[in-house]
Amino acid sequence: MGRRKRRKIVRKVRRSLPKFFKCPRCGIDSVRVIKREEGGERRYIVVCGSCGLRAEYSGDVLLGREPIDLYNMFVDAFYRGELS
Repeated sequence: MGRRKRRKIVRKVRRSLPKFFKCPRCGIDSVRVIKREEGGERRYIVVCGSCGLRAEYSGDVLLGREPIDLYNMFVDAFYRGELS
């Protein structure tokens, strides 16, 4: 007598974006993107919790952007020398 054949269950792993990113100045995973709404205006603040490197972005250009996009803008601005 044979055994009954069992079906193999394949689970899909859903990957998510990280909450903290690597700082271009100090190299620690402590950069965070904070979203604030004040008076109907959206502002995004990208700040490193370790060394204090900070940038603020606002305006309608940022609609539909993910935190990873803002982090990339932050890193580009740092390497261009706009942040110190």
